Amino acid sequence: MPGLEEAFQRIGEALERQLPLTHAPGVALAVTDGDETLGAAVRGLANVDRGTPVTPTTRFQIASMSKSFAGLVAVQEAVAGRLDLAASINDVIAWLELPEPFGPVTVHHLLTHTAGLASGSDLAPWGIADVVQLRNEPPVWAPGTRAHYSNAGWKLVGMALEHVTGTPIAPLLTERVLGPLGMTDSEAWLHDVQRTDAATGYMPVRTDRPAHLEQPLGPGIWQTSVTADGSIVSTVVDMCAYLRAVLARGAPLVDDDGFARWVGPHEDAEDAGERYGYGWVVHEVDGHRTIRHTGTNIGFNGLMAVRPDQGLGLVVLLNGWGERTAVARYAFDVVAAAIGGEPLPEVPAIAAADEVADADTYEGTFVGHGRRVVLRREGTGVLLEAGPVGVRLEHLGDLLIAPHPSLELYPLITERDASGQVVALGHGPSRYVRDGHEPAAVDDPSRHTEPLNAWSTIEGAYRGESPWVPLVRVYARGGRLFALYPVYGEEEELYPLDDGSFALTTSDGPERLRFDQVVDGRAQRLTHSGAAWFRSFES
Repeated sequence: MPGLEEAFQRIGEALERQLPLTHAPGVALAVTDGDETLGAAVRGLANVDRGTPVTPTTRFQIASMSKSFAGLVAVQEAVAGRLDLAASINDVIAWLELPEPFGPVTVHHLLTHTAGLASGSDLAPWGIADVVQLRNEPPVWAPGTRAHYSNAGWKLVGMALEHVTGTPIAPLLTERVLGPLGMTDSEAWLHDVQRTDAATGYMPVRTDRPAHLEQPLGPGIWQTSVTADGSIVSTVVDMCAYLRAVLARGAPLVDDDGFARWVGPHEDAEDAGERYGYGWVVHEVDGHRTIRHTGTNIGFNGLMAVRPDQGLGLVVLLNGWGERTAVARYAFDVVAAAIGGEPLPEVPAIAAADEVADADTYEGTFVGHGRRVVLRREGTGVLLEAGPVGVRLEHLGDLLIAPHPSLELYPLITERDASGQVVALGHGPSRYVRDGHEPAAVDDPSRHTEPLNAWSTIEGAYRGESPWVPLVRVYARGGRLFALYPVYGEEEELYPLDDGSFALTTSDGPERLRFDQVVDGRAQRLTHSGAAWFRSFES
């Protein structure tokens, strides 16, 4: 088709611009219509040490994009009358003994992340440990009333499918989905052989601090897995075959009514404007109804999406972490323009890591802990000055970091007034207030404000066996308690509960952190969803 070759050349150029701003050495992207794969663009390396380039047939872990595959089989079983999606999961899996303090937790609730369950630790290859741990962490609200993303819940979905079909989840997904769609380069489990014939996943080598672009990458820890929540390895070509089934409203895998049950959407998702089906998020993007799901595994990241009104599906896979949404949106637009015979949109400019769109709102002097921090606009970015140190801030997702050895342990958290002006900065346990300004007190009654030394027993760094979260930092700031997950650059608030545990992120959510094994007034162990981290010597 005239124009398509140029469209994919432009997509490749967009990938070239984007890749240096990610923590990934390679990327592959492909677009399909309802009949065939229209093209692919690939850049970078599948394995750095061997110099192996990414190709359209390079295999990547697709992570949570695997959920919709199991969701499809659940619909098939429901249509056949072998699985009641409204049944309690305890009636489906007799040995489970999941507490149900607010009523039955149904298969539908698990499929839509509305069971009120914790996410889980993702430690065990078959997920049994996560599932058994749920006995100790029952739902915290009535199932079906709220959404909270739970990998452990989807592990239960896979076990339910194994029970009703009598077939383990990997051969079941192969028989029901991969095989019929001709996805011959895909597998429904992660195993050691793939370490030599699939892309190597990469992570920043410093696990004790948020990553900036000057930090080197190293191979991520390989984790074998055969669960329904994220164990498929595939290629962009194979994934296009899968997306064609979505464009065909489920054919040949399920009929039209089954497709409606599969995609839904059924329930509101956690993010505003998004609704969840059975392994699908449905929302509007750039004026188009979009059916999509993302996926993140250790050293892998990706996105698949379908726009039914344009008759297009797209998948982008990286062997590392980084932005995936902007290039996907451009790929949809440029391919649609090529098909429609319209002028192709230009390759979008990619903002540098140190560009700050609202740089003016940061300017000022901030004081705290006997220290002055000055933020100045410098061109399109923000310069931070603290004593002899001067460094331009760098984006890390929605956060900013200061890539300097004395400052990079913590992200920079901003507090803003009603006009959008930055009035205070959080930097780990330190808080700096704009000179001459005191922000209004926190008015959220769910937040517990305490004296600065109230949590000295538990503050510190903890390392553990989770390959997902090698280190957790816990600290108080401004009378509130936080947990920092440095490898993700995520700071989450902790809320003390009456039983001595702490709720994570929201005061009424299902995630629980516990601290125990106190020696000399300091907790030695942190536990979350059955995983444990132990106090480290690190500050």
